Amino acid sequence: MTSEPGTSEVSRTRRVVVLVVAAVVAVQLFGVTIISIPPQSAPPGTRTAAEVVLPAYFEEEWKLFAPSPVNADRDLMVQAAWRDGGTVTTGEWINLTAVDDSVVAHSVGAPRSAYLTSRLAGGLEAVWSNADPEVRTAVAEASSPGDPLDEAEVAEALGSEDVTGLARDLIVERDAGATTYLTDVFRSMEPGRELVAVRYGTRLSTAPPWERRHEAEKSVGRTVAGPWRVPAADDPERRRSVGGYLERHS
Repeated sequence: MTSEPGTSEVSRTRRVVVLVVAAVVAVQLFGVTIISIPPQSAPPGTRTAAEVVLPAYFEEEWKLFAPSPVNADRDLMVQAAWRDGGTVTTGEWINLTAVDDSVVAHSVGAPRSAYLTSRLAGGLEAVWSNADPEVRTAVAEASSPGDPLDEAEVAEALGSEDVTGLARDLIVERDAGATTYLTDVFRSMEPGRELVAVRYGTRLSTAPPWERRHEAEKSVGRTVAGPWRVPAADDPERRRSVGGYLERHS
């Protein structure tokens, strides 16, 4: 039996179309996968904070698959104090996680930019949980915008009786990493002003139960503040990188 004229050409055309469509689908899937995978380093300008504060930056998040998945967001709240003439003025709290969240919301690939500030907030909460709330409050109250603490003074304020050595070292380390990042953030925001103190705060916002998701709103908690800290030494290159990131996404 012989095939009708043109049958082989139709079959060949069909194979070519199928191969082209399959190639396009494969490229699309590969591309979406690549841009959606968390980067192997922190966003530009934030590597110092990530390296100091987030050694397990990309560990598995098994709680996402647990019977009770994540139902809360942690915000990194930041504040600064400036010297204007002979007066020290204090700025308002800024939700730095909201800046990173905007990157995720407006990107097809959903980069994990917000991981830095949300995990930084979570990491700070984790290490501070090793100290009694009274100790954390006492350390925060031992400082002020006009009299911030340096790294050694934070360790001293934590004491040796209420906080174990390992926990104290972790608190001091993560506190220093957060201070470095905050310093770069505020110096890039206000390059012409004298920065005299920075501090961070953590805020927990819980989502309503699933069965009430259409009738209830997210509950925004209070900001738990850390101590006022002496700004880190200026690093122009790092500050410019952080400034460029904030300018693009604020």
